[in-house]
Amino acid sequence: MATHVLQTTSLHSLTTRTPNSKPRPHFHSLTVTASNPSNAGRKLRAAVIGGGPAGSSAAEALAAGGVETFLFERNPPSMAKPCGGAIPLCMLDEFNIPHELIDRQVTQMRIISPSNIAVDFGKTLKPHEFIAMLRREVLDSFLRTRAESKGANLIAGLVTNLEVPSSTDSPYVIHYTVNKNSRRALAVDVVIGADGANSRVAKSIHAGNYKCAIAFQERIKLPDEKMAYYENMAEMYVGTDVSPDFYAWVFPKCDHVAVGTGTMCSKLDIKVYQRGIRERVRPKINGGKVIKVEAHPIPEHPRPIRVRGRVALVGDAAGYVTKCSGEGIYFAAKSGRMCGNAIVKAFRRRR
Repeated sequence: MATHVLQTTSLHSLTTRTPNSKPRPHFHSLTVTASNPSNAGRKLRAAVIGGGPAGSSAAEALAAGGVETFLFERNPPSMAKPCGGAIPLCMLDEFNIPHELIDRQVTQMRIISPSNIAVDFGKTLKPHEFIAMLRREVLDSFLRTRAESKGANLIAGLVTNLEVPSSTDSPYVIHYTVNKNSRRALAVDVVIGADGANSRVAKSIHAGNYKCAIAFQERIKLPDEKMAYYENMAEMYVGTDVSPDFYAWVFPKCDHVAVGTGTMCSKLDIKVYQRGIRERVRPKINGGKVIKVEAHPIPEHPRPIRVRGRVALVGDAAGYVTKCSGEGIYFAAKSGRMCGNAIVKAFRRRR
């Protein structure tokens, strides 16, 4: 197996200080240098584990910066992480997301109280503003394809183990399977873990744990007359019947609505709360057909460790999610791109 070796990666923790306070970490810088003179000037080799918004954005940045990039994704293009699918308007321009990927441009957003009193806070939107609703399988596929167009190598495989080197001048080895039973390995210089809340990469580097909420969602295809109500409308419901500590939602997509809820303190009762939201919206979804059932964990806070050695975590694997809303798509893409750009910059500086 050919390996590409790097010298020790050094992490320098910058700190900020306020009067009468202890220094606190501000950010980390990554230094990467080639150790073998015969390898001087060669491309850096990076593995990105996970092909969601975080991993694809990281892979795109790495490949565009001249890094030999391998993007691992275990799921086929038609599958994606269960997700409400709302993204902030700023992400469309910042990440050049084509408008044709958007299922619905939501301009009406309502919060419904336990007594079913509705408050419309979509009125705060300016005439040109909206909340973009899309399907993750569509967004993720687009971002992966764009990373490939920049030169990233997409590997459709399941990463089973990250072999962490015992010395600082040895490569990391990615062990993975393709077609369910063909075992392979790849030696790389740096690794980005973008493999979600149950990150195998995080476990491999002993990054520590975090608390997770659980989200449960059903995609329900509605008759045309019912779907018309949700043309540009999204709803959020609160009350102990739908969640003791979170909210439930009805988010419109191309030809269906996503109806779901979440909780951290009562995970075993998640299906009870799902029945609660379905009961609350029953008049609006009568006649609908469930076409998909999904569940997934949502990080409640960042992991204790997000960079160790030449490995960095991004997106859900790092815990970059807004706790009050569970929104993490933008932070996933942002953290992935920032990480990729930082590695490119560090390698260029030290060549």
